[in-house]
Amino acid sequence: MSYKIEKIDFQFFNLLMRIFLRSLLFVVIFILLPQILFSQGPGNLTAPGNKHNLSSTQTGTTIRAVSETQICVFCHTPHRATVVPLWNRRLSTETYTMPPRTPTQLTTPLNPPDGASKLCLSCHDGTIPLGEVQNLWGSQTTISMTGSLCPGPTCFGTDLSGHHLISIEYNEQLAIDKAAQCGTITYKLRNPPPFPPLLQKTESVYPCDYNQNPNGCRDTNNPHYGVQCTSCHDPHYDPTPGTTKFLRYSSGPQGPWPWNNYDTLCLQCHEACP
Repeated sequence: MSYKIEKIDFQFFNLLMRIFLRSLLFVVIFILLPQILFSQGPGNLTAPGNKHNLSSTQTGTTIRAVSETQICVFCHTPHRATVVPLWNRRLSTETYTMPPRTPTQLTTPLNPPDGASKLCLSCHDGTIPLGEVQNLWGSQTTISMTGSLCPGPTCFGTDLSGHHLISIEYNEQLAIDKAAQCGTITYKLRNPPPFPPLLQKTESVYPCDYNQNPNGCRDTNNPHYGVQCTSCHDPHYDPTPGTTKFLRYSSGPQGPWPWNNYDTLCLQCHEACP
């Protein structure tokens, strides 16, 4: 009799443990993990001052929605997207003033820019209202906003001549050609192109998978991989909002603007000639 009771007690204990472990797993996956990933810590979209969080719940910024509390909807939608990656904005059809061709420039920027750069410009060229989205609760609309991107330092307009080249090719042959110019230039291209920054295929908004090739992103079926806005800037991550400008790579604190020394970022693609 006692044996049966002990056996039943053991089975009951196992059942309780299974229930406990499954409950714990549920809590970790559906409650704790989202809080960790989307916490108020530095660098997340929910961090105070992150300017790419345009929701009405954001603090520390002057440009935000009047009442819309969703964060992702300003850029992404699961339905009726214009292009990958589920982009919730129409793309500008403007013709831009691009940086002038120089004697040592090996590639000519595409006009209009392609890849992820055209996604960035759908906000930052100022030609499309910031709150205009393709799909909000099933219809196209313009979300009411407080503040304005334009005029402002991040409203570029259609004149990109004073900005770094975007939508340009970057590959091993160009690095070799650039190194051959040492003597007339100070900095050559690094070879192979490293990560970061994230190099992307031109004529595509898909980022290449640097996990498969950490020495440089490339598509063997498309030799045209190169530099876009997102090569230097991560739209989702700003370590210290208000100072770091979404840089993918930067130096440590230096002077009154911590984490905003551009040298380390520049040296990911450029290096001094011998």
